[in-house]
Amino acid sequence: MAFLVGILAVLYPVIAYLGLRYGSPNLVAGGLIAILLLRYKFGHSVMIQKSYIKFFIASIVLVLGYSLITDTTGGIRFYPVATSLLFLGIFAGSLYSKQNVIERIARIREPELPPSAISYTRKVTMIWCGFFIINGAIAFYTAVYSDIVSWTLYNGFISYCIMAVIGGVEWLARKRFKYKDAIK
Repeated sequence: MAFLVGILAVLYPVIAYLGLRYGSPNLVAGGLIAILLLRYKFGHSVMIQKSYIKFFIASIVLVLGYSLITDTTGGIRFYPVATSLLFLGIFAGSLYSKQNVIERIARIREPELPPSAISYTRKVTMIWCGFFIINGAIAFYTAVYSDIVSWTLYNGFISYCIMAVIGGVEWLARKRFKYKDAIK
């Protein structure tokens, strides 16, 4: 069930596009809130603290709730903006905690990280912060100034491709970093 709900969450922009094309904004918002709540119930995260997840869920329900109540697309179109801002807050905030988000993820596979790897995870976390700033700005632009097709194209495809590229480049850089660290 968790996998299915995760897939539905990733397909959010496509679901929103199809729902808005063939349904009403309040119906789409209600369905998306249901998916979000199911994701909360059946999903789990080792990288984000439970209190942050509750704040994240409440914030997104508030944004989508606007569309649910007003039967307009505003809340639905601003969901990616809110998500980028919330992830920016989580990632940036983790830079001031004992372990940043990327370090927590890295420690799942390698519980004992050398100091150089911890420094590396901080840099990767900062790169993701930069992505969330830029992505949030573009998502905001598409929410305010673009038609639903352009909004869906960016928020449902292009932004995911950019995340995949960042993840792929980071994976290659990490392999090189580990290799350099191993021969020291």
